[in-house]
Amino acid sequence: MPKTLLPSEVEICYETFGSSDQPAVLLIHGLGSQLLLWEEGFCNKLAEEGLYVIRYDQRDSGLSSTMEEDYELSDMASDAAGLLDHLLVKKAHVVGMSLGGMVAQIFAADHPERISSLTSMASNTGKSGFGIPKGKALEALLAPAPTDPQEQALKDLSDRRIWASTEWHDDEYCLKIFERYAERTNKNNEAKERQMRAMNSTGNREKIISKIKTPTLVLHGSADTLVDQSGGERTAEIISGARLVIIEGWGHDLPPGSWPEITNEIIQHVRNAEN
Repeated sequence: MPKTLLPSEVEICYETFGSSDQPAVLLIHGLGSQLLLWEEGFCNKLAEEGLYVIRYDQRDSGLSSTMEEDYELSDMASDAAGLLDHLLVKKAHVVGMSLGGMVAQIFAADHPERISSLTSMASNTGKSGFGIPKGKALEALLAPAPTDPQEQALKDLSDRRIWASTEWHDDEYCLKIFERYAERTNKNNEAKERQMRAMNSTGNREKIISKIKTPTLVLHGSADTLVDQSGGERTAEIISGARLVIIEGWGHDLPPGSWPEITNEIIQHVRNAEN
């Protein structure tokens, strides 16, 4: 996969689908994840509808740069803008899941001239009591990752079972995905911890995201036990004009069974924003 070195000296690994002369959709993954979250089948569904799809590894993820110092969500949003610059994309429809949703929200607030629409998936506003991880889900999120790739994949699978979709989860399928994750990167626990500190240091983002004027879609699953449904509901309440869609049985994951409804919502949202 290609990489680009941004002016900030952060190297970003990315991949594109579709034609660059079509409306661009930028996909931003979540905490400790990789661009592989957005599987090829998912990306192709969007590209087949006439969209230029961009997925990438955020800093401290996948094959992008491992950082040495702490940073903010605004720095991660600036990485996204830098990648668009590299690809000569003036404006994009930005889609983010979980931590990626937070980065997408900050992108919309900090770079309003670069965004055509916002889709915030399985995320929150940072306000206490609304979609904040707790209980077993929080314990799993905070537990250190094993250094052995196979053990890492098994931990990922164990964690996934806690917040998986009730309708579409499949152990065997997930394990294969997580083995690909573990084989692809050697990021350490410190990388994930830096991402968490970026998320936590920003805290309550409601004052920032209440200024967002771009057309906004909020997608959340009824079965999400990591960032529960209240996170999406609060996000839609704070962003003026946002449309909230609750998907029954969807958890904090992106299994193939969820793709038809999620991609259909994104495609319709993009088309509405383009018209």
